[in-house]
Amino acid sequence: MKRILMVLAPKDFRDSEYIVPRAFWEQNGADVMTCSTEFQSTGKYGYKVTHDFEINEVCAGDFDALFFVGGGGSLELVDNEELKELTENFQQSKKVIGALCAAPRNLLQWGILKGKKCTGYNGDGKLPDLCKKYGAQFVDQSTVTDGQYVTGTGPHSAEETALALLDVLS
Repeated sequence: MKRILMVLAPKDFRDSEYIVPRAFWEQNGADVMTCSTEFQSTGKYGYKVTHDFEINEVCAGDFDALFFVGGGGSLELVDNEELKELTENFQQSKKVIGALCAAPRNLLQWGILKGKKCTGYNGDGKLPDLCKKYGAQFVDQSTVTDGQYVTGTGPHSAEETALALLDVLS
């Protein structure tokens, strides 16, 4: 059974970007757990999630994939050094790393997507320049897979991104 760890912002994560991938993964037999900087998160539309872990309690070796739920709140996690280090541990262990919507911007800033193709929220038109700045290649598609990395543009690509992550895991 594959184990997937979802990372949510403590507030303003995009509700459907959590609900939809989790449902697909669980339906396909994955063991899905969550973490954040706080014990409970509240989505943009009020969906509440009580977490299995806080970020500082997680070991990359216990999971097969790390997935960042998007939404405006996800950008608040960019300065979290524990989360950056956890992500680097997943990367060094060649584990799958996925992100939706605004969350790929954190991966860019941490250098995780350097030299990789990716996508994400681009409603402000800034993602292509951010990709260039951090050494990644922006691809204008709803979901992009490059090796162990899977990125998606937002709620409308949640299903496609969830299934792409499953493909990489199998």
